[in-house]
Amino acid sequence: MLTLHDLTITNNSGKILLDHFDLVLNDHERIALIGEEGNGKSTLMKIIAGIDLPYVQFSGKIDLHHEKIGYLSQVLEEDWYDLTPYEYCLKDNVNDEIPLEKYNELSYISKLCIQLHLPNDFVERNTPIRYLSGGEKVKLQLLKILSRHVTLLCLDEPTNDLDLDTLEWLEKFMKEYPYGILFISHDETLLENVATGIILLEQVNKKNKVRYTTYSGSYVSFLEYRNNALQKEEQLAKKEKQEYLEKQRKLNDIMNSVHHYQNTITRQNPAKGRLLKKKMHVLKSMERRFEKEGYTKLDTLEEAIDICFDPFDWNPQKIICDLHYEKIQVENKTLIYDIDLFVKGNEKIVIIGSNGCGKTTLLHQIYCDLKDRTDIRIGYMPQNYALMMDPKLSVIDFLSPDKTKEEITIAREMLGRIKLTREEMIQPIKKCSEGQKAKIYLIKFILDHCNVLFLDEPTRNLSPLSNPVVRNILKNFDGAVISVSHDRKYMEEVCDSIYEIKDKKMIKLK
Repeated sequence: MLTLHDLTITNNSGKILLDHFDLVLNDHERIALIGEEGNGKSTLMKIIAGIDLPYVQFSGKIDLHHEKIGYLSQVLEEDWYDLTPYEYCLKDNVNDEIPLEKYNELSYISKLCIQLHLPNDFVERNTPIRYLSGGEKVKLQLLKILSRHVTLLCLDEPTNDLDLDTLEWLEKFMKEYPYGILFISHDETLLENVATGIILLEQVNKKNKVRYTTYSGSYVSFLEYRNNALQKEEQLAKKEKQEYLEKQRKLNDIMNSVHHYQNTITRQNPAKGRLLKKKMHVLKSMERRFEKEGYTKLDTLEEAIDICFDPFDWNPQKIICDLHYEKIQVENKTLIYDIDLFVKGNEKIVIIGSNGCGKTTLLHQIYCDLKDRTDIRIGYMPQNYALMMDPKLSVIDFLSPDKTKEEITIAREMLGRIKLTREEMIQPIKKCSEGQKAKIYLIKFILDHCNVLFLDEPTRNLSPLSNPVVRNILKNFDGAVISVSHDRKYMEEVCDSIYEIKDKKMIKLK
């Protein structure tokens, strides 16, 4: 069991991220933390996991009831990158020596590899972690966690970069796990299939107020509950405002009447004048109290985003690519043989396959072969955002490289539509959440008038509130999209064609 009572989290700037938060997590419960990017979900999870965070302070009570926590972070720390998988699994810290008795655990870890759809000799390989695919790094973290026999899981975006087979395994594993699970996920399918409870963290009133909603039940029923609750809030606030305005009107009528009598009182009736003056004093006092009490105003909610590509003329027969590769290699290792890809017009394709099969490498190769064409305008979102985004630049500088007044104004307006504050617009990109960076890429593509998009896992860092909007934006995009994804809703709603890399071949499924 995990119990949080009256937990308040504040960053070093004094901004409240979470206010008087309560939570009880029991065995067999799977509670999902959701909310827009940058709302403190990962910070809350790290605090629960006991990770020291110098940029925040917290107060309140955290009671783990002797649970042993397994924490999966969004990104595997680069300090581990030069070690091998078995060193990572057997060590607690990077610089630790491995005790001899620890090697006895390798046989158990090898059995876990099979569950994670990894080769059973995966941990015994001498390949440094830096050469593993994104999905393999996630699986490696899970491997280490599960080998420690933990009794409470804290999973921060566990589906990032996982292939479809492992996603299905993960869902099954989470549903059968006998202890408590607190997880953050953008994957709506995972939320629908796994979550037994939802906690929504919000920053409302232009990020000047935080609030949270706790719900016991499925994700689908939560969405219905939230929609009904917002409608009820709106109706009650509207009714209260109408009642307030009616009371205000009546008070104004009385005050106007008294004021009129005061103006018409003659000097021959000073006693009545004093009475009216006294009554007006009472009415003024009532007016001040009435204005102070006011009426309940609705919080200005966090809307996901409000951006879209401008329509543009586009030839539906235009050939985007007609490519053939004999093979795709990495460090003399052949990943895929005999690849053909033909894309035209506004076709939207997705490439799927198991982790490490070469999807990202292929996408990057296609991008490199097309990026210098002058008849199309390409936008590229890599899996590692830093490849195309200088983390030291401010958000505004990234979006307005020429720094003209018009360019900056448009960039600010677009950033406001993805709900960034003025302070966030001028901060270095490295301070943005991964989801915010993904949205900034989309704005860049819009401002650059791109008509062909290369997207490597475009939805993996977006919240469940933003994801449906982004899927709709890409679905209605007039140009072509060539992408890599494991997002099942993205594949279903956006993509016309699905290609799978399997057994070092790429075949068209749809």
